[in-house]
Amino acid sequence: MAQRIVGIDLGTHSVKVVIIGPKSRAPATRGGPPRPSFEVLSVGEVEVPPPDVDQEAAASLRDRQGEALSELKRRGLLDGDLYVTGLPGDAVALKSLVFPFNDREKIGEALPYTLESEITLDLDDVVFPYIHIERAEPPTPPPPPAPTTAREIRDAREKEKEPPPPKRGKESEVLVAYTRKEAVQDILDLLAVQGIDPRHIELDAYVLDDLWAGVFANMHDVEPTGPSSLTTTGGTLIEVADGAPAPVVALVDVGHRRTTVAVMKEGTIVSAHTLVHGGADATRALAKEIGLSLDEAERGKRKEAFIEVAGAVAQFPEQQQISDVLKKAHAPLVRRIRQIFQASISSSRLRVVKVVLTGGGSKVLNLDRYLAEELNIKVVRGRELTALAKASLKPAAVVDGTGDLAFAETALAFGYALSGLSGIRSSTRIDFRVGPFAWRGDYDFIRERVPALGAWAAALLLVVGVGAMAQAVMLSREETALVDRQNELCKQITGDESGSTSRCMALIKERINGTGGFQVPEYSAVDTFVEISRRLPYSTEIKRKITELDITSDRVRLKGTTTTYEAIDTMVARLQGGKCFSLVDKGKARNINAETVEMNITITLDCSVVGDGKVPAPPPAPTAASLASSDDDEKVPTDSKPDDGGSDDRKDEDQAVVDAAEKARLRTEAKEKALAEMRARKSSPEEIEARKERLRKLREERDARRRQLLDNPVARPNIRNRFQKPIRGLEGNERDEADEGEGDE
Repeated sequence: MAQRIVGIDLGTHSVKVVIIGPKSRAPATRGGPPRPSFEVLSVGEVEVPPPDVDQEAAASLRDRQGEALSELKRRGLLDGDLYVTGLPGDAVALKSLVFPFNDREKIGEALPYTLESEITLDLDDVVFPYIHIERAEPPTPPPPPAPTTAREIRDAREKEKEPPPPKRGKESEVLVAYTRKEAVQDILDLLAVQGIDPRHIELDAYVLDDLWAGVFANMHDVEPTGPSSLTTTGGTLIEVADGAPAPVVALVDVGHRRTTVAVMKEGTIVSAHTLVHGGADATRALAKEIGLSLDEAERGKRKEAFIEVAGAVAQFPEQQQISDVLKKAHAPLVRRIRQIFQASISSSRLRVVKVVLTGGGSKVLNLDRYLAEELNIKVVRGRELTALAKASLKPAAVVDGTGDLAFAETALAFGYALSGLSGIRSSTRIDFRVGPFAWRGDYDFIRERVPALGAWAAALLLVVGVGAMAQAVMLSREETALVDRQNELCKQITGDESGSTSRCMALIKERINGTGGFQVPEYSAVDTFVEISRRLPYSTEIKRKITELDITSDRVRLKGTTTTYEAIDTMVARLQGGKCFSLVDKGKARNINAETVEMNITITLDCSVVGDGKVPAPPPAPTAASLASSDDDEKVPTDSKPDDGGSDDRKDEDQAVVDAAEKARLRTEAKEKALAEMRARKSSPEEIEARKERLRKLREERDARRRQLLDNPVARPNIRNRFQKPIRGLEGNERDEADEGEGDE
């Protein structure tokens, strides 16, 4: 659903409402960017009730305007998404300040202190929005004429000796609008009763540029196309040569008590004025001259008002009387407008050549022709408002006796609505919703800063990206230089092209230690495991269970359980004297339960210790009880016979024990013989070279994996766990499996 933008004009005679909605973008104005298009959804006006006899008009105005707003809400004319209203020009004061710098942040910091010294009000009692005014560069003065007399030559030489005046920095001009906080709070309280929180509270004169851009810009061109295009109503030919004042247009809105005049140049307000003259002056003059009440005079003015001009003379004495009264009532307004236009010529070098007339007070018949005669300027009525409303609204909604001027009084309401339309955001907006009255609904104050924040974020990302790329290029160059330097040094030392640092170090170690850099370790973790397996007592001799076995380069930690403390001493005694076992410490032991003792044996490794070379004693002959508890593959099945006294059973049992012992002895002798043959065997030179090549490839793969792990910070904490994982699960009955593995090797 399209957004509904509501413009509310809180007039003294009536409250006007215009509701518009955005559409696709309209064609561009002459030479300008495409302007946003819109459609008029609704237009409404409710007269403000007159004050009671015992009430002051000024004191009761807000209450009477509240009644008009309630009637508009009852009609459904206040249903919208975004609301814009404004303050009249006579409630606001303007001040132009000049700063010797153009940094807007500094201007915002210095503005309160500068304004405080320029106004008589306390800054805590006022709200002061401001806008920046573009200042044109001063023209370069023409060079002085060449001196001709002796005195002029002497004065010129003395002037050349004087130091040049200091250069002035670029100045900035700021237009500040300030009003009492009570004025803004009164409007907020008045609209809050109807459940309305206006997005903007603007200065009424400065919304006329939005009205011009949205409605009149395409229809009223002031660019000269020939001498006749700038001929005034009175026949005056306006000079358009270089250096002459530039032709501009003025927008004049005649209200009930105020008239707003805005001088426009290229769609921007150059000067804005609020005059305390309007249609109410004509109403009072008619009531006084003819002897009518104000209400009767207002109704008569709307129906029968007439001003005599050339080509339209009065037909009756009453018309002549009304014309004379209206001319006299509008004389102060004409005089002030003429002064504003003359001041534009002298101060801004701008000549108003055309006036667009709007407002409810402009409906007086022939008022436009009367102003054209008095000001000697072309004056046209703003009929585009009515045409625009009739094109969008239903015909039944356009009912007014003034024909093509039916919506002239809604000009300011149109301006307020257009100022809230996204896309028509004038750079001259003066919004009093700042400071303590700043808008906070729907985070719109953040959305307004999104373009600036996005630009800063893009600039920051660009700077960071360029810096990162530059740093990456520099580091890459440094790394390439270091690698080249390493390869060069390696070639100087070894005389070979290594291609990598790890291979270079391997070549250097080979040159220093012969083949030591590629030798297989003499004693590995497997040898330590085999030595422990050979020396530990058999499970048939001592009931034990190894739960943890951790083998490192300098020590072995053995953890498990057994039945008694004497069994721990027996295992420590058996391990003493093992190859590379310099010290065997039984550690701490403790009872887990009545039948289980936990042991912690530590073996210090030092391969300078040769060991005692003793072969452990064979296990004792198994008994029937041990055989009964052994594994199924170790059991010797016997034929069960009926018990005839027990002698045959005992004979078969003894024979089974002897057979099992003989099998164990033969297996042990075979394993020891195979181990002795393996250790006595010497490798051939080809096998040694093949082993070197295999180890070289393993080292290269290890270095590559190490670099990958170091480059990955997530996997770095897991390196130690991966390469120092202890060997677990060595049970007491695994000695045979270890022996079989040794025999296979």
